[in-house]
Amino acid sequence: MRVGVLGGGLQGCCVALSLAQHDIDVTLFDRNNKLLSRTAVANEGKIHLGYMYANDPSHSTARMMMRGALAFAPFFARHLGLPYESMTVSRPAAYVVHRDSQRTPEEVSHYIAAVHAMIRDASEGRRDAYFGRDLSDQPRAWTTAQREAEFDPEVALATFATPEVAIDPVALAQSLRDRIGADRRIDVRLNHEVLSVEDSDGLDVSMDTPSGAVRERFDHVVNALWDGRFAINEKRGLRPNRPWLHRLKYGVSFRLPAGADLPPSATFVSGPFGEVVSYGAAALASGGGNAGSHGAIRAVASFSRSAGVEGRHCQRRRHRRMGQDRHL
Repeated sequence: MRVGVLGGGLQGCCVALSLAQHDIDVTLFDRNNKLLSRTAVANEGKIHLGYMYANDPSHSTARMMMRGALAFAPFFARHLGLPYESMTVSRPAAYVVHRDSQRTPEEVSHYIAAVHAMIRDASEGRRDAYFGRDLSDQPRAWTTAQREAEFDPEVALATFATPEVAIDPVALAQSLRDRIGADRRIDVRLNHEVLSVEDSDGLDVSMDTPSGAVRERFDHVVNALWDGRFAINEKRGLRPNRPWLHRLKYGVSFRLPAGADLPPSATFVSGPFGEVVSYGAAALASGGGNAGSHGAIRAVASFSRSAGVEGRHCQRRRHRRMGQDRHL
C-alpha cells in the first residue's frame, strides 16, 4: 500500500509517522523547501486543555482540545523517543478577563471550573499524559494584589491560574524533521505544490515541481494542506458541513537579556485580544482577531522596549470552525 500525504506541517508529519509505524509506505509532499516551516513554527506552542473557549457553552470545543492535549506528549514520546521531561515547556498559563471581554469574570470562573472537572476526570490515572503535571488541583483566582502587580487593574478584571503550558514549537519541529528524515518508509518530496487529486485505478496526485508538472498514483491520499486544502477537497466533492471563518494572527517572539524578569504566561479572554507565553529566557506574544490584541501585545511591547530584547515577528493564519479551533 502507498499513501500520499499532502502537506508537511505538523498534521501531515504526524500522519506520516503514524502510518509508517504500521509499515505503510508514505510519500510526504510539501511546497516549501523544508518541512514544518510555516504555521508549525509560527505559533506560541500552546497545548490547550480547553480553558479558553468560554463562548462555547456546550463544552464540545473544550472536550476536543483536552483529548488532543492529553494525547500530545505520549504521541511524541512514542514516535520521537522524547520523554515529557525533555520537552521545553512554558510557565503555566494564567487566564485574564479583559474589561471588554465577551464574558464576565463570574462566567469565566464557572466555565473554567466546569472544564477543569472534565480534565480531572479525563486525566485520572494518566500521570504522564500532560507532561507529567498534576491536573487534580482546581484553578485558582489570583488575589487583587497579585493581579495588580502584573496587569493594569483597569484592563484586567480577573485572573485565574491554570496548569496549561506551551511547548517550544521550533525545537519540536527540528526533532520531527530529524525523525522523519531517518524513517525509510517516509519519502519526503519538497518544493512540490499539489494542484489536484483525481480518480484513476487509484488516486492521481498532480503537482507543480521545479522540474515541471508531474503526476503520481497512490492507493490512498490524506489532505493535510493549509493553502489549497478546500480547493482540493471541493474538486473531490468534499465540502465543509458547517461555516468556516479565517483570521490572521500576528506575533512577536523575543529573548530577554540575562537577569530580566519574565512576564507571566497569560491568555486574555474572550475576544480579539492575544496572549503571552514565557519560556525560560524567552517569550512569545501573539494577538488574534481583526481588532488586534488590546491587552497582551501592548503590555509586552512596552516590556520588550524597556528590557532591550532581541526578537522576531511572525504571523500565522488560523482555521476556525463553528465549535472547533484547529492550529495546522
